[in-house]
Amino acid sequence: MSLGSTDVVVVTPPGSEAPSGSYLEWSPILGGAVLSAAISTLMAAFGSAIGLSLVSADAARSTSFVALAIAGALWALWITVSACGAGGYLAGRMRKPLADSSSHERGVRDGAHGLVVWAVGALLVAFLTSSSLVGAAKTAATGAAAAAGGAGALISQQADPLASAVDSIMRANGTEPVTQGERDEASRILVRSLASGSLDGADRGYIASRMAVRMNIPQAEAEKRIDDAYARLNQAKETAKQAAEKARKTGVIVAFMTAAVLLVGAAAAYLAAILGGRHRDEEIDVFAR
Repeated sequence: MSLGSTDVVVVTPPGSEAPSGSYLEWSPILGGAVLSAAISTLMAAFGSAIGLSLVSADAARSTSFVALAIAGALWALWITVSACGAGGYLAGRMRKPLADSSSHERGVRDGAHGLVVWAVGALLVAFLTSSSLVGAAKTAATGAAAAAGGAGALISQQADPLASAVDSIMRANGTEPVTQGERDEASRILVRSLASGSLDGADRGYIASRMAVRMNIPQAEAEKRIDDAYARLNQAKETAKQAAEKARKTGVIVAFMTAAVLLVGAAAAYLAAILGGRHRDEEIDVFAR
């Protein structure tokens, strides 16, 4: 029997079958995400150990805050690029090649798998850092931050500014001690004055007259004590405002840096996945000599 037309037989290479549904393959994605999270956790633990070695309760022996911040940012960037790159490469290398796509299309699909690895890995890392699975690394990181930010506080503990101010006003010098009610009244007047921004003359005169009689001191000396205490409280208030403003600015910088590092990680995962897919297609062994 003869054939009237030529039959064309198309042979599909093994492992290159077109998928029946989504082009995403979740097995290599999850594998890459787990690898990325594991590398992040491991390197974060090493970074915490290094950070603890650079700080001390003695401010003279501790690395400066600026140097620690720069080192921390560079280490975070290195962790993100390394982890996302490794996870993306694994996903691209392990993904099955498709016969119905060109070389460019395979690269795009490999890169898309890398982006999904980055997204899933970020969620895994966020979950791990909030769980007890990495409690040791989290504790070490917290300890490094506390040592860096509070080394001075460990050495010189400062009392409550308001209590110190009231103590300086009502120092009895051997006379009858001041009652708790009088201390509370003076504290309320000082707090109200700080909130309004000025010490009312009537309140100042009232406290001074009470203290002059109670402590057997001249009215002028009592007024000077009140003025000095109020000035110290104002200074403490300004210092607290400056610290809050510094913390706000630091938070803004950290937020922007975190977003930037995550974007760099996404790019690293995308490019590494494309590289992994290219090595898969060309059957390149990256560990071959």
